Amino acid sequence: MTLDLRPWKLRLAVAGVLLTPVLLVWGPRTLRSDNFIFYSPRGHAIVTTQTIGHDEYLPLIQTLNAVGLVNGLQEKQKSLVVYFGNAHLELRVDNPTVKVDRTQIVLPAPVRISNGQWMVPISFVQLVLPKAVAERLVYPAGGHRLFIGDVNPASFTVSLKSFAGGSRLSLEFSRAVKVKTVSRNGKYLLLLGDHPVEPLEKSFHFQDPYISDLTFDDQDGEPKLILTPGSAALNFYPSEASGGRVLLVDLAKPGTPLPLQGAGTVAQQAPPAPGSAPPAAAPGAGSNPAGASSPGPSPAAATPAAPESSLPVVALDPGHGGNDLGARSRDGIIEKDLSVQMEDRVRAALVASHNYRVVLTRVGDSDPSLDGRDAVANVSHPVAFLSFHAGNYGNSGPRVAVYTYRYPSSPELMPGARNSAFVPWDEVQRPHLDRSRQLAQALAAQFATLTGIVAVPPQEAPVRVLCGVDAPAVAIEVGSLSPEVDAGELAEPDFLQRMSAAIAQAIATFGKGPTAP
Repeated sequence: MTLDLRPWKLRLAVAGVLLTPVLLVWGPRTLRSDNFIFYSPRGHAIVTTQTIGHDEYLPLIQTLNAVGLVNGLQEKQKSLVVYFGNAHLELRVDNPTVKVDRTQIVLPAPVRISNGQWMVPISFVQLVLPKAVAERLVYPAGGHRLFIGDVNPASFTVSLKSFAGGSRLSLEFSRAVKVKTVSRNGKYLLLLGDHPVEPLEKSFHFQDPYISDLTFDDQDGEPKLILTPGSAALNFYPSEASGGRVLLVDLAKPGTPLPLQGAGTVAQQAPPAPGSAPPAAAPGAGSNPAGASSPGPSPAAATPAAPESSLPVVALDPGHGGNDLGARSRDGIIEKDLSVQMEDRVRAALVASHNYRVVLTRVGDSDPSLDGRDAVANVSHPVAFLSFHAGNYGNSGPRVAVYTYRYPSSPELMPGARNSAFVPWDEVQRPHLDRSRQLAQALAAQFATLTGIVAVPPQEAPVRVLCGVDAPAVAIEVGSLSPEVDAGELAEPDFLQRMSAAIAQAIATFGKGPTAP
Protein backbone atom coordinates (compact mmCIF):
# COMPACT_ATOMS: atom_id res chain seq x y z
CA MET A 1 0.00 0.00 0.00
CA THR A 2 1.59 3.26 -1.07
CA LEU A 3 -1.21 5.71 -0.35
CA ASP A 4 -0.24 8.51 2.04
CA LEU A 5 -2.41 8.13 5.14
CA ARG A 6 -0.86 10.81 7.33
CA PRO A 7 -3.13 13.41 9.01
CA TRP A 8 -2.95 16.90 7.55
CA LYS A 9 -4.14 20.47 7.55
CA LEU A 10 -4.55 22.59 4.45
CA ARG A 11 -4.25 26.33 4.49
CA LEU A 12 -5.33 27.89 1.25
CA ALA A 13 -6.47 31.17 -0.16
CA VAL A 14 -7.28 31.13 -3.86
CA ALA A 15 -8.82 33.66 -6.20
CA GLY A 16 -8.57 34.13 -10.01
CA VAL A 17 -7.78 35.89 -13.42
CA LEU A 18 -8.66 37.27 -16.91
CA LEU A 19 -6.00 37.62 -19.58
CA THR A 20 -4.97 39.94 -22.40
CA PRO A 21 -1.69 38.83 -24.02
CA VAL A 22 0.43 41.68 -25.43
CA LEU A 23 3.99 41.49 -26.78
CA LEU A 24 6.54 43.87 -25.29
CA VAL A 25 10.29 44.32 -25.14
CA TRP A 26 11.63 43.05 -21.82
CA GLY A 27 14.36 45.19 -20.26
CA PRO A 28 17.11 43.91 -17.95
CA ARG A 29 15.72 42.56 -14.70
CA THR A 30 16.60 40.09 -12.02
CA LEU A 31 14.42 37.00 -12.20
CA ARG A 32 15.48 35.43 -8.91
CA SER A 33 16.65 36.69 -5.54
CA ASP A 34 16.15 35.69 -1.94
CA ASN A 35 13.23 37.98 -1.14
CA PHE A 36 10.06 37.72 0.90
CA ILE A 37 7.07 39.56 -0.61
CA PHE A 38 4.38 41.14 1.58
CA TYR A 39 1.20 41.84 -0.39
CA SER A 40 -1.31 44.30 1.08
CA PRO A 41 -4.18 46.44 -0.28
CA ARG A 42 -1.67 49.31 -0.29
CA GLY A 43 0.74 47.50 -2.62
CA HIS A 44 3.66 45.19 -1.94
CA ALA A 45 6.85 45.34 0.11
CA ILE A 46 10.02 43.36 -0.61
CA VAL A 47 12.18 42.23 2.31
CA THR A 48 15.46 40.46 1.64
CA THR A 49 16.06 37.23 3.56
CA GLN A 50 19.36 36.07 5.03
CA THR A 51 20.60 32.59 5.82
CA ILE A 52 22.16 32.25 9.28
CA GLY A 53 23.47 28.78 9.99
CA HIS A 54 20.91 26.44 8.46
CA ASP A 55 17.92 28.74 8.92
CA GLU A 56 16.43 31.55 6.84
CA TYR A 57 15.89 34.88 8.60
CA LEU A 58 14.09 38.18 8.05
CA PRO A 59 15.06 41.60 9.43
CA LEU A 60 12.60 42.24 12.24
CA ILE A 61 11.87 45.94 11.83
CA GLN A 62 11.46 45.79 8.05
CA THR A 63 9.16 42.82 8.44
CA LEU A 64 6.96 44.59 10.98
CA ASN A 65 6.79 47.77 8.90
CA ALA A 66 5.77 45.71 5.86
CA VAL A 67 2.70 44.57 7.81
CA GLY A 68 1.96 47.58 10.03
CA LEU A 69 3.84 50.36 11.78
CA VAL A 70 6.55 50.26 14.43
CA ASN A 71 5.80 53.04 16.96
CA GLY A 72 8.90 52.78 19.10
CA LEU A 73 11.84 50.70 20.35
CA GLN A 74 13.60 50.04 23.64
CA GLU A 75 16.89 48.30 22.91
CA LYS A 76 19.41 46.95 25.37
CA GLN A 77 22.54 44.89 24.76
CA LYS A 78 20.75 41.54 24.74
CA SER A 79 17.06 42.44 24.53
CA LEU A 80 14.61 44.47 22.49
CA VAL A 81 11.10 45.76 23.13
CA VAL A 82 9.13 46.84 20.06
CA TYR A 83 5.92 48.87 20.24
CA PHE A 84 4.00 47.74 17.20
CA GLY A 85 0.47 49.03 16.68
CA ASN A 86 -1.50 48.09 19.77
CA ALA A 87 0.92 45.31 20.74
CA HIS A 88 4.39 45.16 22.18
CA LEU A 89 6.95 42.48 21.44
CA GLU A 90 9.85 41.39 23.60
CA LEU A 91 12.84 39.54 22.15
CA ARG A 92 16.24 38.39 23.41
CA VAL A 93 19.36 37.57 21.40
CA ASP A 94 20.03 33.84 20.87
CA ASN A 95 16.67 33.03 22.46
CA PRO A 96 13.82 31.43 20.46
CA THR A 97 11.10 32.83 22.75
CA VAL A 98 9.20 35.92 21.60
CA LYS A 99 6.70 37.56 23.90
CA VAL A 100 3.67 39.29 22.37
CA ASP A 101 1.91 41.18 25.15
CA ARG A 102 1.37 38.35 27.68
CA THR A 103 1.72 35.46 25.24
CA GLN A 104 5.01 33.61 24.87
CA ILE A 105 5.77 31.99 21.53
CA VAL A 106 8.71 29.65 20.97
CA LEU A 107 10.19 29.77 17.49
CA PRO A 108 12.00 26.81 15.89
CA ALA A 109 15.21 28.89 15.71
CA PRO A 110 16.53 31.66 18.00
CA VAL A 111 16.46 35.41 17.41
CA ARG A 112 19.80 36.72 16.08
CA ILE A 113 21.62 40.00 15.45
CA SER A 114 23.40 40.31 12.09
CA ASN A 115 25.17 43.45 10.88
CA GLY A 116 23.46 45.44 13.58
CA GLN A 117 19.96 44.22 12.63
CA TRP A 118 17.64 42.13 14.76
CA MET A 119 16.78 39.04 12.73
CA VAL A 120 13.92 36.58 13.20
CA PRO A 121 13.43 33.20 11.50
CA ILE A 122 10.84 33.07 8.72
CA SER A 123 8.58 31.06 11.05
CA PHE A 124 8.03 34.42 12.83
CA VAL A 125 5.59 35.26 10.01
CA GLN A 126 3.39 32.28 10.76
CA LEU A 127 3.72 32.05 14.53
CA VAL A 128 4.08 35.62 15.81
CA LEU A 129 2.52 38.05 13.34
CA PRO A 130 -1.06 36.70 13.76
CA LYS A 131 -0.78 37.49 17.49
CA ALA A 132 0.37 41.05 16.83
CA VAL A 133 -1.67 42.08 13.78
CA ALA A 134 -5.41 42.68 13.76
CA GLU A 135 -5.71 42.27 9.98
CA ARG A 136 -6.35 38.96 8.26
CA LEU A 137 -3.11 37.25 7.24
CA VAL A 138 -2.72 34.36 4.81
CA TYR A 139 0.68 32.70 4.73
CA PRO A 140 1.27 29.58 2.60
CA ALA A 141 3.60 27.76 4.98
CA GLY A 142 7.10 27.35 3.61
CA GLY A 143 6.63 30.04 0.98
CA HIS A 144 8.06 33.51 0.55
CA ARG A 145 4.90 35.59 0.37
CA LEU A 146 2.29 36.87 2.84
CA PHE A 147 -1.15 38.19 1.90
CA ILE A 148 -2.55 40.87 4.19
CA GLY A 149 -6.11 42.07 4.75
CA ASP A 150 -8.50 41.71 1.82
CA VAL A 151 -5.79 40.63 -0.62
CA ASN A 152 -6.85 37.38 -2.28
CA PRO A 153 -4.17 35.95 -4.56
CA ALA A 154 -4.96 34.53 -7.94
CA SER A 155 -4.20 30.93 -8.78
CA PHE A 156 -4.01 28.89 -11.96
CA THR A 157 -3.91 25.36 -13.30
CA VAL A 158 -1.65 24.07 -16.07
CA SER A 159 -2.15 21.40 -18.72
CA LEU A 160 -0.13 20.39 -21.78
CA LYS A 161 -1.44 18.82 -24.99
CA SER A 162 0.65 17.75 -27.97
CA PHE A 163 -0.31 18.03 -31.64
CA ALA A 164 1.56 17.23 -34.84
CA GLY A 165 4.45 19.67 -35.04
CA GLY A 166 3.91 21.44 -31.72
CA SER A 167 2.45 21.57 -28.23
CA ARG A 168 -0.17 23.68 -26.50
CA LEU A 169 0.14 24.92 -22.94
CA SER A 170 -3.20 25.84 -21.35
CA LEU A 171 -3.27 28.13 -18.32
CA GLU A 172 -6.65 28.45 -16.61
CA PHE A 173 -6.83 31.31 -14.10
CA SER A 174 -9.19 31.80 -11.22
CA ARG A 175 -9.66 35.57 -11.45
CA ALA A 176 -9.05 38.46 -13.83
CA VAL A 177 -5.57 39.78 -14.48
CA LYS A 178 -4.09 41.23 -17.64
CA VAL A 179 -1.28 39.11 -19.06
CA LYS A 180 1.53 40.59 -21.17
CA THR A 181 3.84 38.28 -23.09
CA VAL A 182 7.49 39.23 -23.59
CA SER A 183 10.67 37.45 -24.68
CA ARG A 184 14.13 37.36 -23.19
CA ASN A 185 17.23 35.20 -23.56
CA GLY A 186 15.50 32.42 -25.46
CA LYS A 187 12.56 32.30 -23.05
CA TYR A 188 9.07 33.79 -22.93
CA LEU A 189 7.75 35.62 -19.89
CA LEU A 190 4.05 35.84 -19.10
CA LEU A 191 3.65 38.92 -16.91
CA LEU A 192 0.58 38.47 -14.73
CA GLY A 193 -0.02 42.12 -13.85
CA ASP A 194 0.10 43.75 -10.44
CA HIS A 195 -2.38 41.42 -8.75
CA PRO A 196 -0.67 38.93 -6.38
CA VAL A 197 -0.53 35.29 -7.37
CA GLU A 198 -0.06 32.23 -5.19
CA PRO A 199 1.07 29.33 -7.40
CA LEU A 200 -0.08 25.85 -6.49
CA GLU A 201 3.28 24.63 -7.80
CA LYS A 202 6.27 26.88 -8.50
CA SER A 203 7.71 24.91 -11.42
CA PHE A 204 6.62 22.39 -14.03
CA HIS A 205 8.97 20.23 -16.08
CA PHE A 206 7.67 18.64 -19.27
CA GLN A 207 9.12 15.70 -21.16
CA ASP A 208 8.09 17.36 -24.39
CA PRO A 209 10.14 18.39 -27.46
CA TYR A 210 8.46 21.80 -27.77
CA ILE A 211 7.85 23.02 -24.20
CA SER A 212 10.53 22.27 -21.62
CA ASP A 213 9.75 24.15 -18.39
CA LEU A 214 7.34 26.62 -16.81
CA THR A 215 8.44 28.44 -13.66
CA PHE A 216 6.66 30.99 -11.46
CA ASP A 217 8.58 33.97 -10.08
CA ASP A 218 7.57 37.11 -8.19
CA GLN A 219 10.79 37.95 -6.37
CA ASP A 220 10.84 41.46 -7.84
CA GLY A 221 7.22 41.97 -6.77
CA GLU A 222 5.85 41.37 -10.27
CA PRO A 223 4.25 37.93 -10.67
CA LYS A 224 5.36 36.19 -13.85
CA LEU A 225 5.66 32.80 -15.51
CA ILE A 226 8.89 31.93 -17.31
CA LEU A 227 8.37 29.56 -20.26
CA THR A 228 11.37 27.67 -21.65
CA PRO A 229 10.85 26.30 -25.17
CA GLY A 230 12.37 23.00 -26.24
CA SER A 231 14.03 24.52 -29.31
CA ALA A 232 15.05 27.90 -30.72
CA ALA A 233 13.42 27.23 -34.11
CA LEU A 234 9.81 27.41 -32.88
CA ASN A 235 7.06 29.95 -33.44
CA PHE A 236 5.19 31.29 -30.41
CA TYR A 237 1.41 31.90 -30.57
CA PRO A 238 -0.41 33.22 -27.46
CA SER A 239 -4.20 33.42 -27.59
CA GLU A 240 -7.26 33.62 -25.36
CA ALA A 241 -10.02 31.05 -24.88
CA SER A 242 -13.11 30.45 -22.74
CA GLY A 243 -14.08 34.10 -22.58
CA GLY A 244 -10.66 35.31 -21.49
CA ARG A 245 -10.24 33.04 -18.48
CA VAL A 246 -7.74 30.80 -20.28
CA LEU A 247 -4.44 31.62 -21.91
CA LEU A 248 -3.35 29.22 -24.65
CA VAL A 249 0.31 29.18 -25.65
CA ASP A 250 1.22 27.21 -28.79
CA LEU A 251 4.86 26.48 -29.59
CA ALA A 252 5.20 24.90 -33.03
CA LYS A 253 7.48 24.40 -35.98
CA PRO A 254 7.14 27.14 -38.62
CA GLY A 255 4.23 26.47 -40.97
CA THR A 256 2.50 24.04 -38.59
CA PRO A 257 -1.34 24.33 -38.60
CA LEU A 258 -2.63 25.06 -35.11
CA PRO A 259 -5.46 22.99 -33.61
CA LEU A 260 -8.90 24.48 -33.14
CA GLN A 261 -9.31 26.40 -29.92
CA GLY A 262 -13.00 27.20 -29.52
CA ALA A 263 -13.83 30.88 -29.15
CA GLY A 264 -10.23 32.05 -28.84
CA THR A 265 -8.64 34.30 -31.46
CA VAL A 266 -5.01 33.84 -32.39
CA ALA A 267 -2.91 36.85 -31.43
CA GLN A 268 -0.04 38.20 -33.48
CA GLN A 269 2.90 35.83 -33.55
CA ALA A 270 5.77 36.79 -31.29
CA PRO A 271 9.17 37.43 -32.84
CA PRO A 272 11.79 34.73 -32.25
CA ALA A 273 13.16 34.97 -28.73
CA PRO A 274 16.47 36.84 -28.75
CA GLY A 275 19.68 35.58 -27.19
CA SER A 276 21.03 32.11 -26.74
CA ALA A 277 18.68 29.20 -27.35
CA PRO A 278 18.05 26.09 -25.25
CA PRO A 279 19.26 22.71 -26.56
CA ALA A 280 17.66 21.36 -29.74
CA ALA A 281 14.44 19.44 -29.41
CA ALA A 282 14.45 15.70 -29.10
CA PRO A 283 13.13 13.92 -32.20
CA GLY A 284 9.48 12.95 -32.38
CA ALA A 285 6.36 14.99 -31.76
CA GLY A 286 3.24 14.30 -29.79
CA SER A 287 4.92 12.72 -26.76
CA ASN A 288 3.03 12.20 -23.55
CA PRO A 289 3.75 15.08 -21.13
CA ALA A 290 4.50 12.58 -18.39
CA GLY A 291 6.72 10.46 -20.59
CA ALA A 292 4.39 7.44 -20.67
CA SER A 293 3.51 5.95 -24.04
CA SER A 294 -0.06 4.95 -24.72
CA PRO A 295 -2.12 3.89 -27.74
CA GLY A 296 -5.28 5.61 -28.83
CA PRO A 297 -6.05 9.24 -29.63
CA SER A 298 -3.82 12.02 -28.36
CA PRO A 299 -5.38 14.57 -25.98
CA ALA A 300 -5.19 17.24 -28.68
CA ALA A 301 -6.96 15.06 -31.24
CA ALA A 302 -9.71 14.28 -28.75
CA THR A 303 -10.41 17.92 -27.89
CA PRO A 304 -13.78 19.11 -29.27
CA ALA A 305 -13.83 22.28 -31.30
CA ALA A 306 -16.65 23.82 -29.29
CA PRO A 307 -15.92 25.79 -26.10
CA GLU A 308 -15.65 23.51 -23.07
CA SER A 309 -16.08 26.00 -20.24
CA SER A 310 -19.64 24.84 -19.52
CA LEU A 311 -18.74 21.16 -19.22
CA PRO A 312 -18.46 19.56 -15.76
CA VAL A 313 -14.90 18.94 -14.61
CA VAL A 314 -13.37 15.64 -13.53
CA ALA A 315 -10.07 15.99 -11.65
CA LEU A 316 -7.55 13.19 -12.22
CA ASP A 317 -4.63 12.76 -9.83
CA PRO A 318 -1.75 10.53 -10.99
CA GLY A 319 -0.09 9.46 -7.74
CA HIS A 320 3.55 10.13 -6.85
CA GLY A 321 5.95 11.65 -9.43
CA GLY A 322 9.40 13.15 -9.56
CA ASN A 323 11.69 11.58 -6.96
CA ASP A 324 8.71 9.83 -5.36
CA LEU A 325 8.64 6.62 -7.41
CA GLY A 326 6.02 4.75 -5.38
CA ALA A 327 5.88 0.96 -5.62
CA ARG A 328 8.11 -0.97 -8.03
CA SER A 329 7.77 -4.38 -9.71
CA ARG A 330 10.56 -6.90 -10.21
CA ASP A 331 10.77 -6.02 -13.90
CA GLY A 332 11.14 -2.28 -13.20
CA ILE A 333 7.60 -0.93 -13.63
CA ILE A 334 7.19 1.93 -11.16
CA GLU A 335 4.00 3.31 -9.68
CA LYS A 336 4.49 6.95 -10.73
CA ASP A 337 4.58 5.90 -14.42
CA LEU A 338 1.76 3.38 -14.15
CA SER A 339 -0.50 5.94 -12.49
CA VAL A 340 0.13 8.35 -15.39
CA GLN A 341 -0.71 5.66 -17.93
CA MET A 342 -4.02 4.99 -16.14
CA GLU A 343 -4.78 8.70 -15.95
CA ASP A 344 -3.86 9.22 -19.62
CA ARG A 345 -6.35 6.62 -20.85
CA VAL A 346 -9.13 7.77 -18.53
CA ARG A 347 -8.57 11.35 -19.65
CA ALA A 348 -8.75 10.35 -23.33
CA ALA A 349 -11.99 8.41 -22.74
CA LEU A 350 -13.63 11.29 -20.85
CA VAL A 351 -12.59 13.96 -23.35
CA ALA A 352 -13.68 11.79 -26.29
CA SER A 353 -17.16 11.56 -24.75
CA HIS A 354 -17.50 15.38 -25.07
CA ASN A 355 -19.32 15.28 -21.71
CA TYR A 356 -16.49 16.31 -19.37
CA ARG A 357 -13.55 18.62 -19.07
CA VAL A 358 -10.48 17.11 -17.39
CA VAL A 359 -8.11 18.80 -14.95
CA LEU A 360 -4.83 17.12 -13.94
CA THR A 361 -3.27 17.63 -10.52
CA ARG A 362 0.24 17.02 -11.82
CA VAL A 363 1.75 17.58 -15.26
CA GLY A 364 4.95 15.95 -16.44
CA ASP A 365 7.26 14.14 -14.05
CA SER A 366 6.63 16.50 -11.14
CA ASP A 367 5.73 15.71 -7.53
CA PRO A 368 3.23 18.32 -6.30
CA SER A 369 2.44 18.36 -2.61
CA LEU A 370 -0.75 16.60 -1.58
CA ASP A 371 -2.15 19.97 -0.49
CA GLY A 372 -1.26 21.37 -3.91
CA ARG A 373 -3.01 18.52 -5.70
CA ASP A 374 -6.19 19.18 -3.72
CA ALA A 375 -5.93 22.90 -4.37
CA VAL A 376 -5.64 22.38 -8.14
CA ALA A 377 -8.77 20.25 -8.06
CA ASN A 378 -10.75 22.63 -5.85
CA VAL A 379 -10.05 25.64 -8.07
CA SER A 380 -11.81 23.85 -10.95
CA HIS A 381 -14.89 22.84 -8.86
CA PRO A 382 -14.94 19.23 -10.11
CA VAL A 383 -17.88 16.86 -10.01
CA ALA A 384 -15.49 14.01 -9.16
CA PHE A 385 -11.86 13.52 -8.07
CA LEU A 386 -9.96 10.29 -8.77
CA SER A 387 -6.46 9.56 -7.46
CA PHE A 388 -4.57 6.71 -9.17
CA HIS A 389 -2.17 4.38 -7.35
CA ALA A 390 -0.64 0.92 -7.56
CA GLY A 391 0.10 -1.15 -4.47
CA ASN A 392 2.04 -4.17 -3.31
CA TYR A 393 -0.39 -7.05 -2.84
CA GLY A 394 2.34 -9.68 -2.80
CA ASN A 395 2.07 -12.45 -5.38
CA SER A 396 -1.64 -12.00 -6.06
CA GLY A 397 -2.99 -11.40 -9.56
CA PRO A 398 -4.55 -8.17 -10.81
CA ARG A 399 -6.62 -6.53 -8.08
CA VAL A 400 -8.36 -3.20 -7.84
CA ALA A 401 -9.58 -1.43 -4.71
CA VAL A 402 -11.45 1.86 -4.28
CA TYR A 403 -11.04 3.98 -1.15
CA THR A 404 -13.07 6.85 0.23
CA TYR A 405 -11.87 9.07 3.04
CA ARG A 406 -12.31 8.01 6.66
CA TYR A 407 -11.95 10.59 9.39
CA PRO A 408 -9.97 9.05 12.27
CA SER A 409 -12.16 10.89 14.81
CA SER A 410 -14.48 13.85 15.10
CA PRO A 411 -11.98 16.70 14.91
CA GLU A 412 -12.27 19.72 17.17
CA LEU A 413 -10.72 23.10 16.54
CA MET A 414 -7.76 23.99 18.70
CA PRO A 415 -8.36 26.69 21.33
CA GLY A 416 -8.40 30.06 19.63
CA ALA A 417 -8.51 28.55 16.15
CA ARG A 418 -11.88 30.09 15.39
CA ASN A 419 -10.37 33.55 15.71
CA SER A 420 -7.02 32.65 14.14
CA ALA A 421 -5.91 34.04 10.80
CA PHE A 422 -4.63 30.58 9.88
CA VAL A 423 -7.69 28.34 9.59
CA PRO A 424 -7.15 24.58 9.31
CA TRP A 425 -9.14 23.10 6.44
CA ASP A 426 -9.39 19.46 7.39
CA GLU A 427 -13.18 19.23 7.16
CA VAL A 428 -13.43 19.86 3.41
CA GLN A 429 -14.26 16.30 2.38
CA ARG A 430 -16.84 15.61 5.11
CA PRO A 431 -19.91 17.11 3.33
CA HIS A 432 -19.10 14.98 0.26
CA LEU A 433 -18.67 11.61 1.98
CA ASP A 434 -22.04 10.19 0.91
CA ARG A 435 -21.46 11.07 -2.74
CA SER A 436 -17.87 9.82 -2.50
CA ARG A 437 -19.21 6.44 -1.36
CA GLN A 438 -21.68 6.43 -4.27
CA LEU A 439 -18.83 7.14 -6.67
CA ALA A 440 -16.86 4.27 -5.11
CA GLN A 441 -19.86 1.96 -5.49
CA ALA A 442 -20.26 2.93 -9.16
CA LEU A 443 -16.58 2.18 -9.79
CA ALA A 444 -16.68 -1.12 -7.89
CA ALA A 445 -19.74 -2.22 -9.88
CA GLN A 446 -17.90 -1.61 -13.17
CA PHE A 447 -14.70 -3.30 -11.96
CA ALA A 448 -16.72 -6.38 -10.99
CA THR A 449 -17.64 -6.87 -14.65
CA LEU A 450 -13.98 -7.16 -15.75
CA THR A 451 -12.85 -10.74 -16.22
CA GLY A 452 -9.57 -11.86 -14.65
CA ILE A 453 -9.52 -9.01 -12.14
CA VAL A 454 -10.33 -9.27 -8.43
CA ALA A 455 -12.51 -6.28 -7.53
CA VAL A 456 -12.26 -5.52 -3.81
CA PRO A 457 -15.42 -3.99 -2.25
CA PRO A 458 -15.13 -0.24 -1.54
CA GLN A 459 -13.24 0.57 1.64
CA GLU A 460 -12.65 3.60 3.85
CA ALA A 461 -9.18 4.77 4.87
CA PRO A 462 -7.56 8.05 5.99
CA VAL A 463 -6.05 8.62 2.53
CA ARG A 464 -4.51 12.04 2.94
CA VAL A 465 -4.91 13.27 -0.64
CA LEU A 466 -8.70 12.84 -0.34
CA CYS A 467 -9.07 14.85 2.86
CA GLY A 468 -8.91 18.30 1.29
CA VAL A 469 -10.94 17.66 -1.86
CA ASP A 470 -14.09 19.77 -2.05
CA ALA A 471 -15.93 17.23 -4.22
CA PRO A 472 -16.78 13.53 -4.29
CA ALA A 473 -13.36 11.88 -4.13
CA VAL A 474 -11.90 8.38 -4.29
CA ALA A 475 -8.50 6.72 -4.59
CA ILE A 476 -8.16 3.79 -7.00
CA GLU A 477 -5.37 1.32 -6.31
CA VAL A 478 -4.43 -1.51 -8.65
CA GLY A 479 -2.04 -4.31 -7.78
CA SER A 480 0.05 -6.13 -7.34
CA LEU A 481 3.12 -4.04 -8.06
CA SER A 482 5.55 -6.05 -5.99
CA PRO A 483 9.39 -6.29 -6.03
CA GLU A 484 8.99 -10.10 -5.84
CA VAL A 485 7.03 -10.47 -9.10
CA ASP A 486 6.80 -8.89 -12.56
CA ALA A 487 4.08 -6.32 -13.24
CA GLY A 488 2.46 -8.70 -15.73
CA GLU A 489 -0.99 -7.59 -16.84
CA LEU A 490 -0.76 -4.27 -15.00
CA ALA A 491 1.63 -2.94 -17.65
CA GLU A 492 -0.27 -4.36 -20.62
CA PRO A 493 -2.25 -1.92 -22.81
CA ASP A 494 -5.30 -4.21 -22.85
CA PHE A 495 -5.55 -4.19 -19.04
CA LEU A 496 -5.15 -0.43 -18.84
CA GLN A 497 -7.69 0.12 -21.61
CA ARG A 498 -10.30 -2.10 -19.92
CA MET A 499 -9.71 -0.29 -16.62
CA SER A 500 -10.06 3.15 -18.20
CA ALA A 501 -13.26 2.18 -20.02
CA ALA A 502 -14.75 0.89 -16.77
CA ILE A 503 -13.79 4.10 -14.95
CA ALA A 504 -15.27 6.31 -17.66
CA GLN A 505 -18.52 4.32 -17.59
CA ALA A 506 -18.65 4.54 -13.79
CA ILE A 507 -18.25 8.33 -13.92
CA ALA A 508 -21.06 8.54 -16.48
CA THR A 509 -23.31 6.43 -14.24
CA PHE A 510 -22.37 8.46 -11.18
CA GLY A 511 -23.03 11.70 -13.06
CA LYS A 512 -26.69 10.81 -13.49
CA GLY A 513 -27.22 11.60 -9.81
CA PRO A 514 -27.60 9.83 -6.46
CA THR A 515 -28.72 6.24 -6.69
CA ALA A 516 -32.05 5.23 -5.21
CA PRO A 517 -31.85 3.67 -1.73
